[in-house]
Amino acid sequence: MRWFGLLLVLLVTPALAQQNAVDGQQVIVQKDFVDLRTGPGRGYPVVQVALKNDSLQLLKQRTAWVKVQYRQQQLWLAASDLVHLNPVGAAQSVADLWLAESTPASWQLGLAAGDFAGTSYYQLSGSYLFSDVVALELSAGQGSGQQASSQQYLLQLSISPWPQWRLSPYLALGGGVLLTRPRTVLVQTPERSSPLATMELGLNYPLTRRVQANLRYRRSLVSTDRDVNEETNTWLIGLRLAF
Repeated sequence: MRWFGLLLVLLVTPALAQQNAVDGQQVIVQKDFVDLRTGPGRGYPVVQVALKNDSLQLLKQRTAWVKVQYRQQQLWLAASDLVHLNPVGAAQSVADLWLAESTPASWQLGLAAGDFAGTSYYQLSGSYLFSDVVALELSAGQGSGQQASSQQYLLQLSISPWPQWRLSPYLALGGGVLLTRPRTVLVQTPERSSPLATMELGLNYPLTRRVQANLRYRRSLVSTDRDVNEETNTWLIGLRLAF
């Protein structure tokens, strides 16, 4: 567990340092107007228009959208409009940090630990984000118990119906392979390879614009040589770093 905690610190520390430098930045609109929406996407309605010389406060970013405070309302601004905003009482380099973050993150690296069928389980994953809603994840996991050790290799497609929520739920479906190696002393038992189908429910919670914590529950159906298939449960908690 020591190496796992060290990796979590390495993931979170740089992103937290960068966020503290820019969150809460006051800016002035330099364009004739910019649209402000109720959520982070063009499907959300425009409910306010910030005019030239109006003041905004930058709160946080979610991929290509920035949450702002405007006239006692928290609304969303397209990150592409950041080029039309100038900082107030700060060096230009502070605003440049926001512009550097305005490119939507397409990839995520994940690290998680938990329980698989009563054994300790660790997972490393990589995800490609098609949008705020749809993502494809490839993961590799290692389980270790007294009776056997196991490895899982999974490909899952996830849907996040409400990405604008602070605590955002998602559903993932997929499949892969489970490799099981029994731990026996007297008899050499061969490794078993079993296909499996998965359904996963999870919650994402953003810690910074680039780092989010997640809690997942995965139900797996394992195909065996016997007439009855096995069902397993996996619980995980971890972090994802977007880049």
